[in-house]
Amino acid sequence: MIISLRLKNFYSLRDDTVIDFTADLSSRGAVAHLPENLIDFSGDKFVNIIGLFGSNAAGKSNIIKAFDFCRKLILNSHLYNEGDKFDYEPFKFDSDRPSEFYIDFVTGGVEYEYSFEIMGNRILTESLYYYPNKRKARIFERTDTFFYTHRKGVIQRPAEVEANTGEKTLFLSRASSMNRSVAQSVYRFFLNEIVIGSGYFNVSDISSDEFESNKDLLLKALEVSDSDIVDIRVVEDAPGNKSLRSFHRENPAIAFDFEKEESDGTKRLLSLLLLLLKTSRSKATVFLDEFDLKLHLRLAEFILDVVRASSGAQLVFTSHNPSLINRENLRDEQIVFVNKQPNGNSEFTPLSDFSNVGKKTDIQKAYLQGRFDAVPYIGNLYPELIDLLNRP
Repeated sequence: MIISLRLKNFYSLRDDTVIDFTADLSSRGAVAHLPENLIDFSGDKFVNIIGLFGSNAAGKSNIIKAFDFCRKLILNSHLYNEGDKFDYEPFKFDSDRPSEFYIDFVTGGVEYEYSFEIMGNRILTESLYYYPNKRKARIFERTDTFFYTHRKGVIQRPAEVEANTGEKTLFLSRASSMNRSVAQSVYRFFLNEIVIGSGYFNVSDISSDEFESNKDLLLKALEVSDSDIVDIRVVEDAPGNKSLRSFHRENPAIAFDFEKEESDGTKRLLSLLLLLLKTSRSKATVFLDEFDLKLHLRLAEFILDVVRASSGAQLVFTSHNPSLINRENLRDEQIVFVNKQPNGNSEFTPLSDFSNVGKKTDIQKAYLQGRFDAVPYIGNLYPELIDLLNRP
């Protein structure tokens, strides 16, 4: 589970950009509001869903893109060779600063804080802390690329790991590859408990037994979508090669090739559900860009309900659909508006930070009117378009 995530100087994220899952309990009755949207850890409450809303090019996707880069650096930097380069871009208008990554998370019942700074193709700083007995303690800290401080006895033989860690390699990544247990636990969190993608799921990644055990939920989703599909099955066309067959109400004896013959929306719905079902068991955090693409509003809400019902999984999504900005389904701290500033920086502000928004405010209407600066107010451009289209 992620508690908070902070990124700085990646793509359009010039300043500190924070995605905070901490529940806002400042108002009376806050715990009782949408309790299914809350996760408990050691008596503290965290939200399970965060939606990022804003106009095109506001920077919503950049936070997922930046986090994806940081995750891959953690998983792969121990494999980097001399000619390899970091695949990211700092903020274009002010790039002469380090890029920073920080994450506060829980895995295996233990809370950790991990961070690093990079500049160009070089690791500048790196640190890992944890909370044994609820008190913060350092595991290791790295400064000036090659200088380390360690908590005695946590990382076995740290000098061996240091000697094999170059300027492009994260100590965490190297320590995990050298079988240091604490580093492996953190590494596995990024490997198994973080999923970043478009929502398309390969049916070969799920067993037939898993599919059958979840078939009722999949068919319920297809029913909600007004599909006439009454059954769906995994078929092994050849050893190790699986595909889906769908069967329709009109003649349930005739099989359809699901990938080739069903609509894009139906395929995306099923892919999202398979992805979420597979990851919810590990209580993973899933990042999806435009997750509701090609989905009706009812189906997008159905997907969010699956996350709520999973009791521990988390979802961060981007969307352009104002209908999802709904206080009946999302708490104020779960609705985050993304706005591109005049200097090119993307600003992320949760609804709970707007002091002039009342309980009875029509949030969707206010959003479309530009009150949260996250959607362009275009007005009537018809006369201008007539002029532009009829110029000689």
